[in-house]
Amino acid sequence: MARAALGTAGALGSLCRWCARRRYELAPGAASTGLTGLSWLHHLDGVSLGEHIVYGVATAAAAGLAAGGLKHKHRGVAAAGASGMVVLADAWIGAGLGPSVPSLIASALATGGAYAMYVPWLVKSRQQQLSLQVKAAKSGVTAEGLGTNTLAPGLTGATAEETALLRALVAMLSVPAVDVTSLDYTPFGWRAVIVLPPGRNTAPQKVIARKDQLAANLGLPGKLRLARGEKDNELVVSLYESDPLATSIPWPGPSTRTCTEPAVLGMDAFGNPVLIPLLYNHVLIGGSTDNGKSGVQSVLIAYAVACDDAEVLLIDMKPGAVEFGPWRDCALALADSPSRAMQLLKLVWAEVERRGALLAELGEKKWVPGKHGPAWFVFIDELAELVRRVPQAAKLIESLLQVARFVGITLVCATQSPSNRVFGGSTDGRQQYQVRIGLGAKESTTSNLIFGPGAYGDGWCLDELDAPGKFLRWDREHQVPVEARGFWMTDEDVAATSHRYAREEGESEAREHPEPSPDPDDDSPPPMPPPPPSGGPGGGRPVLRAVPVFPDGTEIADERHLALWQAVEKAGPQGITVDDLVALDLPQFAARSSVNGPLGQWRRKGWVEEAGKKGRAMAYRTVPRHAVEEAPEAVEDSESATVSG
Repeated sequence: MARAALGTAGALGSLCRWCARRRYELAPGAASTGLTGLSWLHHLDGVSLGEHIVYGVATAAAAGLAAGGLKHKHRGVAAAGASGMVVLADAWIGAGLGPSVPSLIASALATGGAYAMYVPWLVKSRQQQLSLQVKAAKSGVTAEGLGTNTLAPGLTGATAEETALLRALVAMLSVPAVDVTSLDYTPFGWRAVIVLPPGRNTAPQKVIARKDQLAANLGLPGKLRLARGEKDNELVVSLYESDPLATSIPWPGPSTRTCTEPAVLGMDAFGNPVLIPLLYNHVLIGGSTDNGKSGVQSVLIAYAVACDDAEVLLIDMKPGAVEFGPWRDCALALADSPSRAMQLLKLVWAEVERRGALLAELGEKKWVPGKHGPAWFVFIDELAELVRRVPQAAKLIESLLQVARFVGITLVCATQSPSNRVFGGSTDGRQQYQVRIGLGAKESTTSNLIFGPGAYGDGWCLDELDAPGKFLRWDREHQVPVEARGFWMTDEDVAATSHRYAREEGESEAREHPEPSPDPDDDSPPPMPPPPPSGGPGGGRPVLRAVPVFPDGTEIADERHLALWQAVEKAGPQGITVDDLVALDLPQFAARSSVNGPLGQWRRKGWVEEAGKKGRAMAYRTVPRHAVEEAPEAVEDSESATVSG
């Protein structure tokens, strides 16, 4: 008996294991058999007239649903109606007749119809599962990462978000991800790092380009952001269920008194402060108009003026210096015209040379604020406009970008067009900017102009920033785009900060430069820097020269015309001939025709007159300024006059 019992148990165990392995193949037959058995039990309990009516009405409704699906050519509705009609008819016959031949026939028909629809779907799912496993093996995905559920072939994750993400990726790429290295929750959503399989169509750039499709496959509420990770095959997926940067962030005030510590520019989407290492790192700020470039610059200027070991120099090419004008009282210098901008840049270059010579004398390689003197931060607003109006500034700015960092001079440039044309068209000066800040833009190409070729495909999407002050930041330690928002300084904040750190009226010296203390063990103190001249490079507030103007008071912005005008002025009452002007070899005035143009214009305006002949040529001289000021408006009767020589 015991042996028989063990044999029976073993046979039942084998049968159960076989049924478990074939559970998907046996599912329709088991469902049909179970339904028939339940209907027979109902027959034994007795079926009333009302229950027969319910069976009939339900069967007729299913038949009507099938007919409607066929009429409107809706395959899914027709299949559902036909399946329901067969199942209900089988149950009705079994309940009405009980265990009988008609009931068995109805059950067999129902089972056959179920298998007729189920087997093709099962075969297709098994083929998809096998194909997925083959692709996964080629991609290096472990077996544990694959799901075994035929109804949802693909992937299972440790969390619901991870599972949804992995299945969304496999639905789009037809191949599973290699791994999920991290998934972190934030107060505003979650962030995951995905390792993608190798392949041209599975690269992070390809996935980023199809972000909308991935968001639709994911099916989760929130704003999806994609970016390339630190490795070439990593994809960073961030889902913001709520926008942490929807409202402006008030400026909390200066965060430090030394420029050796980074500036705090704002907060990122994860609630972390955005630190900008300003010292020794040139900064490029780009983005379309009305997206917060001036606000970002104001925060950085406020940081610099609050530092005891830093000085600020400002170049604002907007008329009236509307952006940097409020900071005039606490700046070492402010240039608000093309001529003054060029003077300031030359002043900075002279300071570079002075500091370089000082470091060479001291035997040191780097300027340290607080030890050698203050750091200089040169802020330039509308860089493209400066280069357009003063083409000579492009080369000087390029040179400063390349060599000024080691002497503690940093350029912070803002522009709407950060291309190589801004630097004269010869080289791409963007390579010298170690910190880049991109604000909102209307076109995707702006991202590539600020962050480099291909940046948009790596997730640096400035066209997705939907509010002023939102930005993306790139530097050596932050090469994955994370949305952030800069602090907002009101006009009152700017005025109060400028007043607090303003220089005293009549102050001629720069901020006190700490002197290095000699080592008591040394026999002699180290060489000390020579005292800088007041008002020049290295000390005192620089006094920019008076801007040269024409007799009517307009600025002589073009240096070529300035050189020609000064040559005529220098000639005095005796005047100078056109040939003598050509002989001076002035830039772009090496021919008589090039000199005749501006000279003729000045004659028609009454600024230049004939001084008599020198030999066979006519000499020209400038008209005394008081005579020009007292003369009535110029009569244009000599409009057709030409300069002869």
